[in-house]
Amino acid sequence: MGYLLLSASCSITIVVIFKLFDRYSINRYQAIVFNYLICVITGCLTLGAVPFEKDMITEPWFPIMIGLGFLFMGGFNLISRTVTHFGMAVTSVAQRMSLGLSATFAILYYGEPYDVFKIIGILLALSAVVFINIPDKKVKKAQEGDTQSSKWLILYPVSIFLVSSLIEILLQYLHAVHEMKPANESIILFANAGVVGMVGLIIFREKIKLKNIIGGIVLGVPNYFSIYFMLNALDSGMDGSVVYSSCNIIIVTGAALVGYLSFREHLSKLNMVGILLSIAAIVLIALSNMEII
Repeated sequence: MGYLLLSASCSITIVVIFKLFDRYSINRYQAIVFNYLICVITGCLTLGAVPFEKDMITEPWFPIMIGLGFLFMGGFNLISRTVTHFGMAVTSVAQRMSLGLSATFAILYYGEPYDVFKIIGILLALSAVVFINIPDKKVKKAQEGDTQSSKWLILYPVSIFLVSSLIEILLQYLHAVHEMKPANESIILFANAGVVGMVGLIIFREKIKLKNIIGGIVLGVPNYFSIYFMLNALDSGMDGSVVYSSCNIIIVTGAALVGYLSFREHLSKLNMVGILLSIAAIVLIALSNMEII
């Protein structure tokens, strides 16, 4: 349980850091690029090895890793922007409710067992995404001023939901088909995302600033350890469904509380319904997988 709480705390910390980027005028893109480089360095130091081999580019899983690199870079940028416009609670729920689609994929593609409770949980998860993504009209007008442009903001949390779902589906595929070691997989994924980001910096000739590098360092350490502690929780003998579901509940509720108490974020009644639905969905899916019900 200790590893689980540490992993969730790191994930909540990531969202808080994104919230602070605007306050300190940190360039999101640059910070995210350096964040992935820090993840690789931190991962190699923790692992005590460098899991890169010359022939890995010929492996059948390498193109998937490249694709995930693009998704990681794009997804993190979406998360950063969604935190700015919608707050911590909405962003966390939009990201965590990806389990609705990834669980459906596992049932249809891998033939994983399911029952009425898992189906209800998936439907609640998808419903939660709808409710949590309905912005409050008063806050929306106050923040944006331009009502017409604000209508497109809904694409941020919806995109996070879709990108996060695709990432989870591809990670499932890597585990099920290619049986990659979790530690090596995470480091290679971070490296690919970092390379994709560096190429972007070169193409757009971004001027690197020290404060953005520092922002990347601050972001990279909790980003890596959110994965590291999660893997340790799985290695401790806890069932995977319990680990993922419990961690998601802690992150969703924790982010909502931190956002309200520290940043005075406003949540509409519909947003609160979405959060409650998300917690119910996670609990039902977890209990279904544990065969408790």
